[in-house]
Amino acid sequence: MNTSAPLRVLVLAVTPFMTEPRGIKQVMELRKHHDVTTAGIGPSPFPDLPHIEFSNPSESSPGLVSKLATAARHLFRMHRSALRHNPLLAEAHAKLAGGEWDIVVSNDLLGVPLANRVKSRYGVVADLHEYAPRQGENRMMWRLLIAPYFDWILRKEVAPKVVAATSVGQGILDEYERVYGIRGDLAVNATPWHDLEPLPVASPIRLVHSGLPAPARKLEVMIDAVLATHTNVTLDLYLMQNNKAYLEELKQRAGGDPRITFRDPVTYTELVTTLHGYDVGLSLIAPTTFNLEWCLPNKFFDFVQARLGVITGPSPEMVRYVNEYGFGEATDDFTAESLTAALDGLRPEKVSLWKQHSHLHANELSGERQAVVWSEVVERVVSGAEKRTD
Repeated sequence: MNTSAPLRVLVLAVTPFMTEPRGIKQVMELRKHHDVTTAGIGPSPFPDLPHIEFSNPSESSPGLVSKLATAARHLFRMHRSALRHNPLLAEAHAKLAGGEWDIVVSNDLLGVPLANRVKSRYGVVADLHEYAPRQGENRMMWRLLIAPYFDWILRKEVAPKVVAATSVGQGILDEYERVYGIRGDLAVNATPWHDLEPLPVASPIRLVHSGLPAPARKLEVMIDAVLATHTNVTLDLYLMQNNKAYLEELKQRAGGDPRITFRDPVTYTELVTTLHGYDVGLSLIAPTTFNLEWCLPNKFFDFVQARLGVITGPSPEMVRYVNEYGFGEATDDFTAESLTAALDGLRPEKVSLWKQHSHLHANELSGERQAVVWSEVVERVVSGAEKRTD
């Protein structure tokens, strides 16, 4: 980082800051070089940094009239009115009005209209995460009410106003540029560095998957493949408890087979060390939405830090990493038959080589190394602004 003097940087979230992994990574990286202030719902995970706390809207649920009014504004495309009548944004704007920063980093699309109204010398960097206009495209009401609002924010608040943008995958960046003309930088959801060594391959070979039990991801494919494979394997599933009906369907599908075990979820701080005891992480996610098609999920990088081999579906972003770094392979398609074929081809020596390649590249693919992009973006913005004023 070459910027001579530390900048005053505001990292802004309109979500609970304690639950924002990307916001936390941004702060951890940017504080190495700059004077960082955080702002978001609830307390900050950085007690030594200045923090501007917003009230949690979930603690004061709006009445029916307010909900209907909000829905009507979205339905009739009254987007500016929706912004003006958002109590969280009104409170946040009031609390930020007296401050002035050199640069504002908005963690997520919804914070950009607020960030644009904060005094900043060099402007706003927008972290857009996934492809926001199609985030909930599998739900009709979301497509009807929220998608047009997100599209409006991108056209009116992001494309013409922000000085830089980041997103989680190259395919998503390409779509932002194609549709909105927003040329962004890649900031993947990499996992923090863990100082681990790859363990010997077990017998049976231990497969693992962790994450959300979301029907759109078609997790039953993994269960069906394990039930069908001729290779001596086991599969442990660490799934959140947010969709108990689907979780029960998966358990019924496994039929009590002793090779398949449903484990209680562990905290994120324990996850990589828990995964370390396995051999191969399964990261098959059916492309049932645009964002799932182009996903490059946290779990993919969790597996690398745990020094595992990785089997993915033919998801373009994951295939790119698997092929470049050699720590796994991709199936031909997203069916159970294709995964079964991959499992049938597993041998201890192949898995051991994958694990060694994960170990070889774990530092390069760690969250700390990948987060440098935010410092680079800030430096580029400042350098560009100063050159224009020379």
